[in-house]
Order: sequence, then structure tokens, then C-alpha cells
Amino acid sequence: MSDELDDPAAWRRAGSLVTHEMLGELSYEGLFEPVPVDDEKPGAYRSWRLSLPGEVGYEFKARQGAFDSWSVVAGSATRRAGSAPPVPAEDPRTLVVDARSALGVSGPTLAGALAEVTATVASEATRLKSAPTADKLSVMDYNLADGHLAPYPRPVFDKTRAGFSASDNALYAPESGSDIQLRWFAVHREHARFQAASELTEQLLLRDELDAEQRAEFTVKVSEVGDPTDYRWLPVHPWQADEIVGTRYAGELATGVLVDLGPSRDHYRPHQTVSTLANVSRPHRHDVRTTLSVRGPDSVAAHTGPAVTAWLKRVLDADSLLSEQYRFELLGEVAGLSVRNPLLAPLAEHGLGETLDVTWREPLVARLAEDERAVSFAALPYRDLDGDTVIAELIRRSGWPAEQWCARVFDLLLTPLLRWLVRYGVGFRPHGRNLVLIVDSAGRPRRVAIKDFAQGIVLLDEDLDCYALLDDETGAHLPRRPADLLAQSLFGPVLSGQLRFWAELLDGDFGLSRARFWALVRRIVAKFRAADPELAARFDACRLFAPRVERATPNREHLAGTGSAEAERDDEFDAHWGEVSNPLHSPDPAGAW
Repeated sequence: MSDELDDPAAWRRAGSLVTHEMLGELSYEGLFEPVPVDDEKPGAYRSWRLSLPGEVGYEFKARQGAFDSWSVVAGSATRRAGSAPPVPAEDPRTLVVDARSALGVSGPTLAGALAEVTATVASEATRLKSAPTADKLSVMDYNLADGHLAPYPRPVFDKTRAGFSASDNALYAPESGSDIQLRWFAVHREHARFQAASELTEQLLLRDELDAEQRAEFTVKVSEVGDPTDYRWLPVHPWQADEIVGTRYAGELATGVLVDLGPSRDHYRPHQTVSTLANVSRPHRHDVRTTLSVRGPDSVAAHTGPAVTAWLKRVLDADSLLSEQYRFELLGEVAGLSVRNPLLAPLAEHGLGETLDVTWREPLVARLAEDERAVSFAALPYRDLDGDTVIAELIRRSGWPAEQWCARVFDLLLTPLLRWLVRYGVGFRPHGRNLVLIVDSAGRPRRVAIKDFAQGIVLLDEDLDCYALLDDETGAHLPRRPADLLAQSLFGPVLSGQLRFWAELLDGDFGLSRARFWALVRRIVAKFRAADPELAARFDACRLFAPRVERATPNREHLAGTGSAEAERDDEFDAHWGEVSNPLHSPDPAGAW
């Protein structure tokens, strides 16, 4: 077990952080129903009580904000059982047990939820032991910063990494700070499908990814089994190589269908989506998204990703607003290889399909100018042990007022996403982990990039001219939605999933009121609506200014068993439950938005 987990203080800090997040997010999703304790005016922080079966109660200070969300004051929560005195609420496992009926979990489901929340706290305790200051994180290399990021704020079972043991986390989780060497395999062409951008061949890709000496060594190993020209090569995550390839593909390894070539010389660093890794030995080499699953991935993604990327880039290059004015950056998937298990592939409907594929993605470093830095959107709300945040550090360094800095980011983020949504009928899945803010050396925002997008693309359920540029096979795999549902690609992951947290943070740190914050957001969206009257009807069909919108509920989805315990769950739209007030519609009379 990791030494970090022997530190009671780190465990308590981590447990307290997760407990307070659970109280806020599960109240927002309607799973918890706190009632006010005091008579403070609406919109202010006030005391709330959550009553649970068995004479158990939790009290905490919080206020409600945009999308009827809850912002819980860190360290304010206490738990009281019966007539016993209240104690600090620092153990989310206890909260899960206390609230099991409200959460609708029992038996194996309860055991699973407890295992997941324990793993989340363990990962957070490890992270806190080496948590950098916000100032240091704000200038840290993008590929190293992921190891220090706090849990994603919406899903409270955030770092469960199903299938990982404590030793696996110590080796492969980003917060471990460890580099990883990928294991390469050769697979007979009969069982492997390769897809790449039109100008990229297998030979060019391998020349980019492997030195000549290593390619020669691998060729010799393949030659011992068969003709090297009959095989394709792919990198495999070492966890997958041990846990899946060594078992499910044992027959293929024994018969030469699959050949273990050994580890790469390059070292990689995992991102928060643990299966995606960046090359830290040769940063200009591709990022690699590997399989990391016992159930089997959607192998369609490995061979449609490059086609989706190529199509989107054709659209982007022809649009001067996206490509020149905003310089919106698509870090595309340039190649993919999927392996078809000869025995298990026909049983895919039983969860026994392909469990081996890889996608190569353009590296971020190749897109940065000398005076530019990249900061993950997931890093912006990071708060260090002294209470400072990355977003506050960037604003202070920029020399701009907080309002000016935020307005610039809102424009760089929302205008391109609205352009894609309304003009081209393309909904991304732009969550905190796949959005990147590119700033200059002073922390002033320049542009926005998005990665890991190809598997989350959703199209409008109409025939738009730009769809004719998409090949039939790829287009058939992209889901279609009416305009109002397509707009959930903004509401769920961006406005509710990120900006509502920023609004609370900046109100406290800079005095930028929540009402002013959301007025800036509304101004950007309204400006887009006014700038192109030709698109007004489609914009209105998206119902972005509707009084109420559907509430995204990833935790309800997860606890109901329809979500995924994988870190990559953000690639799909969230489930929804009920409706909430829409901060884009109009200001809140109480000033919450």
C-alpha cells in the first residue's frame, strides 16, 4: 500500500473534501433534500440539515447558485447520530451507508458504491501529499499537471478506476507521478484494422513513434514467428497487457497471432483519463489513447476517430471565424488500430468483444508558440492547501480585472462552440478534462483547444450541407439529436459542469458577483445570436434561453447502474432528471446568477 495512505491527516483532508462534494452534488441532483436551519435571506450562506434514517443528521453551511446547484462551505459539515454530540463529517463512506436508502443502493450495489468512494478518497489522499501551490501548478508542464488535479467536481465517484488495485494505482495513476513504458505487440493483419488520416501510412506512423533501432529489434522478434509484413504493430497499456492480453489472448500469443515485442524506450505520463498518455521522452510524438477495460471498448472509435477528425478539420479550415479569428484548436485523432479477438468478437453483445485497440492523437506541445502555456480547464478551479486557486493566479498575473479576464475566456470558449453547434450542427463533449486554455506568458487567454472529442461527437437530426463531406460509414456511427437536445452539449458539461463552479469561486476570491459573472456569459451568447440573423431560427430551436433546462445527473446515472466507473465516462452526454432554472434566461432576483 502507498505510504501516503498511512498519513491520517491526508486521509482526513481527502475524506472531508469528498464528503462536502457529495453533500453539494447529491443535493443538486435531488438525491438529498436538505432543509434550512436558520432564517438567513435566500442567496446567502446559511445552515442546512439533512435528515437520514436511524436518527442520523448532517448539518452544513451552503448556498444555492446557478442551475439550482449547491455550494457547500469546506469544513462546515457535521454528523450527529441520535443524541450524541456532532462530529466533523470527514468520512464519505459513512455518508454513503447513512444515506443508502436515499441513494437507492443496497447489497452488492452498496458494496460497490463503498468500494468506489474508498478508492476515490485514497487517490485524493495520495494527491494531497504532494499538492503543489496554485502558482506552481499554473505554470507546470501540461502533461505533468494532470497528476495534481483535484477530483472532477460533478461525479463524486471520480477516481475509482475499476479493476485497479492499490499497486496498480501506485504504478499507473497520474497522481503517482510515475512514468509508464508502453508494451508493444504485433498482431496478424487478418485480425487488425488500421485507419489513418489520408496522408498518414502505417510506416510513417511507426517511423514517427519508434526509433530505427527499436523498429529493427521489433522486426527481428516478429520474424521469429512469421513474415513481418503480415503483422501490424500497436502499443498496449502495461495493465492491459498483464490483465487482459495475458489471459484473453493467451491462445493467440501461443499460436503467433499476437506477438509480444516488449516495452518501448519512451516514457509516458498518464492524463486524468488514465488510458490516455503523453510522451514525456519525446513530447512531439503522438499522445496515445490505449484500451484500459475489462469489458471491451467500442472498437468503432479506433477506426472512425481519424475520419471524424479529418471531416471536422475540413469544416474548420474553411471557416475563417474558427480557424483565423478564434484559432480554435482541434487536437485530432490521426490514426487508430483495433484488434478483433478471433473467438470473442462474435460474442460482443455479451460484453466479450474486442478489448484491445489504440488511437494516436496530435500532441498539444506541437501547437504551442514559444511564449504560450497550456492549462487544462480542469486545473482552473484547483485550490491549493493555502486556499489559492489557479484561475486566481492567472488573473492576478495577467494584470487584467477579473471581469475582463473572464469575458475573454467566455468568448474564446463559447463563441466557437456555439458556431459548431448552430452553424454546423456539431455537438462536442467539452468537459474540463478535454478542454485546454492556451495563455501567453502573462496568463492572458489567447485561444482554446479541445482533445479527445471524436468519440463524443453528436450531430443535428437534419441534413446540413457540411454533412455531405462525411463518409457514409463514419456518419452512420454518429448519433443524431434534435436541436434542443444537441444544446445539452453546452448546458451539461460546460455551463453546469464548469462555469457554475467558477462563479462561486470568483465571487469569493475576487468579489466578482455571481450576477455579474452570468451577465457576462449571457452577453456572449446573445452577441452570437445577434451576429448572424441567418442562423436565428436554428439558434432558437436550441432553446438556449429557455426559462428552465434539464438537469444533468451523472451520479444518479452511475448509482442506477447505467453509468460507467471508467474515467472516460465523460465521453457521453449525461442522463437527466427533472428541470432547473436556466441562468441564460434572465438574472436571478436574489442574485444567485
